[in-house]
Amino acid sequence: MVCFLMEILLDKEGFVQLYDNLPFPNQIIVKYPDSGGGLALIWKNDVKLEVISFTTNHILAKVKEDDGFEWYLTCFYGWPEANQKEKSWQHLAHLKSFIDGPWLCIGDFNAFLSSFEKLSKHPPQHGQVAAFKEALDLCQLEDLGFRGYHFTWNNKQLGDANTRVRLDRVVATKEWREKFQLSSITHLSSHASNHLPIIPQTKSFSLNRFMKDRKFKFKEFWFILDDCEAMIRVAWDRIGHGFASLSSIKEKIETCGVDLFALGSGRSNLDNEEIKQMQKMIETLNEAKITAKNREEFLVVSKQLDELLLKQEIYRAQRSRIS
Repeated sequence: MVCFLMEILLDKEGFVQLYDNLPFPNQIIVKYPDSGGGLALIWKNDVKLEVISFTTNHILAKVKEDDGFEWYLTCFYGWPEANQKEKSWQHLAHLKSFIDGPWLCIGDFNAFLSSFEKLSKHPPQHGQVAAFKEALDLCQLEDLGFRGYHFTWNNKQLGDANTRVRLDRVVATKEWREKFQLSSITHLSSHASNHLPIIPQTKSFSLNRFMKDRKFKFKEFWFILDDCEAMIRVAWDRIGHGFASLSSIKEKIETCGVDLFALGSGRSNLDNEEIKQMQKMIETLNEAKITAKNREEFLVVSKQLDELLLKQEIYRAQRSRIS
């Protein structure tokens, strides 16, 4: 698994301090002093990836699959200023000179390919649209399409000031598309950014999860469940009162373990359903016309979703430590 982040405000040291618990031990952070947002590419150990070059507008890497197939990955960030767009296309053409094989390019191009990819009272500049199309044609890159909401960026402004554009996309050469014919691109909903996350999947997989060891291990995330303390008290008092022998203490712990495991498992599934429901609400609110009322609702749902995601993060972090 590979993850590309854009417009990060942290340098390498700050990034490591804040995200050192992520299951991505390999990383390259591109952030120059006194510059704006930077780029970050992080990947897991099972990905064979070699970084070739980088600037504040790109990271170029070569990826090797398990079957020996090699392809190039470019994580791209286009110049956002209107009078700097040509720099993006010159830079993309320059990167092509390093490519000797199948090529996939993903990122925020800060440009769009048709008038249907922009929703705003301000009309699109057709010269910029044509220049983007020409740049992709010269590099032999084609859009891979997507599933999900059409626009990937939203300025979150009210009424006529609102603008939505498909700025983020995935493009690839014919050789790459022929190798990964079952690939798919999905636009996810987001409550914490004005960009939607994009998930490219280059192959299908199934993940069978099961618990091999049901021994009782206290889980940190139980602390943040409202009924945790009461559950422990009830379970503990269920086995005798007064002086407790070692055997009765062991039995108490086992009883607590059974009850807490049931509580944690049930609540985890419940939280997953709540998260899905709130993500669906966020998606609906993102797609709706922005008003003062639904903006307030968006903030409330976002706060609730953050709290649930925090619980889920603590739960998963402990599972990764004990697995």
